[in-house]
Amino acid sequence: MIDLVKEYFEKQIQLVKLESIVIAANIASSLASSLLLLVLGLLILFMFNFAFAFWIGKLLGDIALGFLSVGALYLVIFIFYIFISKDKLELRIKDQIVKSALSGENNNSQNNES
Repeated sequence: MIDLVKEYFEKQIQLVKLESIVIAANIASSLASSLLLLVLGLLILFMFNFAFAFWIGKLLGDIALGFLSVGALYLVIFIFYIFISKDKLELRIKDQIVKSALSGENNNSQNNES
């Protein structure tokens, strides 16, 4: 009887470990996918910024002024972000991480029931 109880607890510990691995894998894959999209998005944005800066510079008659204008635009966006929406964005990111972890946990519990 003691051997059966001991085996039961060992199996429960193994099950918790496996569920933790699945949750970590879900979070890691979601993070990796988001990171890839972020890098690709930044590359696209980088190219459009160069084009926009050259276009503004051509309109103003000086390429340096075009790059200065684009830099000033991003400075304004940065200040807006710091003072207004930084906390909201951090909260949304935390919520997404928790949802991802809980969805992995819910999927595991549903699979165990069936």
